[in-house]
Amino acid sequence: MSKHLQNQQSGNNSTNLQAGRDINLKQVAQSEEYDFGIIDEIFKSIVKNLRTGKHSSDKKHVSLNEKIEINFHNQEDRERVQQYFKFAYTKISLIEKRIQEEDIEIQNDLQGHIFENYNGFKDQNLGNIEILEELFKQFVIPTKKDNPEYRNLTRAFVLFFFDDCTIFDKTEFER
Repeated sequence: MSKHLQNQQSGNNSTNLQAGRDINLKQVAQSEEYDFGIIDEIFKSIVKNLRTGKHSSDKKHVSLNEKIEINFHNQEDRERVQQYFKFAYTKISLIEKRIQEEDIEIQNDLQGHIFENYNGFKDQNLGNIEILEELFKQFVIPTKKDNPEYRNLTRAFVLFFFDDCTIFDKTEFER
């Protein structure tokens, strides 16, 4: 028998086998809880270092591929950004959930902070892929910069603001 099968006693003294899938569901739930803890730590670190600034929210959803095409003209850069999204995709909804837990003033301060940093890099005449990667570096917690989980969740954090149109050019639909 598999090591993931468990015997369970039912009410009539018969024995049932429980498949390993229940163990896997528990692992997924624990993984999401762990990820949410990291997201919370990244979020608190960024909020703690907020500068003043406000930016109104644009919550219209867009075609991600269209937005990537508008902002990244080089095919290699597009593919890199698509890979970043692929690796961070499941984390972005956790980021959104965490941000929505904050009051509107904190949300606006956070958007303003991200927008300000984005424009600072843009004013340095960096290309969009360089801006994106500088934002990734800027928001990772310094003591966690070598931890792949933190780096991926930090990328998800920045990509959330790309997706919600706080940073980078908007599609026609978003204007």
